[in-house]
Amino acid sequence: MPLLLVALLSLLATAASAQPASAQPSADVPLSTPPLPSSSDPCASAESDYLRGFDALVTGDDETALGAFERVLAACPTHPYAGELARLAQIRLGPGVELAEAALFGAEKPTGFARGSLVVWQTLHGATQGALLCGIADCEGRAFLGVSLLGAGAGAAASWLLTREAGVTSGQAAAINSGTTWGVGYGIAAMEVFDINSDAGNFATIMGSMAGLTGAGIAVALLTSPSAGQVSMANSGGLWSGVVTALLLSTMDGETKDFFAIESVVTGVGITSFALLSKTYPVSRGRMLLIDSGGIIGGLLGAATAALLGVKEGEPIAISAALGTLSGLGVTTWITRDFDGPSTPAPEITLAPTVLGRGAAGLMLGGRF
Repeated sequence: MPLLLVALLSLLATAASAQPASAQPSADVPLSTPPLPSSSDPCASAESDYLRGFDALVTGDDETALGAFERVLAACPTHPYAGELARLAQIRLGPGVELAEAALFGAEKPTGFARGSLVVWQTLHGATQGALLCGIADCEGRAFLGVSLLGAGAGAAASWLLTREAGVTSGQAAAINSGTTWGVGYGIAAMEVFDINSDAGNFATIMGSMAGLTGAGIAVALLTSPSAGQVSMANSGGLWSGVVTALLLSTMDGETKDFFAIESVVTGVGITSFALLSKTYPVSRGRMLLIDSGGIIGGLLGAATAALLGVKEGEPIAISAALGTLSGLGVTTWITRDFDGPSTPAPEITLAPTVLGRGAAGLMLGGRF
């Protein structure tokens, strides 16, 4: 029995020593890593264009993004993401998107309402010019009605026929009509400033002022294509500059011609200044109407406050009305600061490629609203 046990142990030792040394694991042999793609691979070389296109797509530069993705597909037609992102950029450059953006942010388009408002206002302009011309010629009765009718027809026909092809936008119509309206005011001011005593001279002054400023409105409409909001801002700037100046001048002694001269200059400066301001600070016509209503309420509130406090002289009431007008305009401007846009930040959307389960590829869309 002891000999059998010794023989068995010897056999096991011999078998163990017979195993090859290479079968034993070595801790010094490092594990191999997957090979990196060669730089000569066309898909790898197109990766820089892909990253450039993705960054452009995120920032809204769809034309640059589409060009970059097309270069990626030309070099690597099997790229997993470039095809879909190129289609997305193409969709965002489509005509439907461009029309939607133009409706929200682009230039105004000609409308029938704008053309109609131009025709109505210029019909009145023509009738007024006819009546003034008849006043100069000292015609009466049927002649007066006939010349007025002829002027109205000329104004209607000219405004209708000249806008038949290209049409007219709301801003252009407002600029022309505003020039006509300001022409009446400046004509009356010129009568006082230049101390014109004859009726014919007064009528001719108003006629020339209306025609001249209407022509200026046409030039502004054709050269700058203003929006309705820009014209409203310019008109409000001139109007309220003149109103506040008139209230302050009413507290001072002076000649009538000096009053109208100062009014004309201040009103012109107000129109020009706010017309320039409207280029960098666009507003809508609706917001300007709200601001105008604030000026009216503020002026009345200022005058009423002075009267309720027992003030009976006209000068303190005029000063209080001027201060109330400025306060009303300022407060309404601040209150309506979000009138033309959302009060909350625009939604933030992030689009990125992602890998789904079982090797599938897709897009990840995330946003904050």
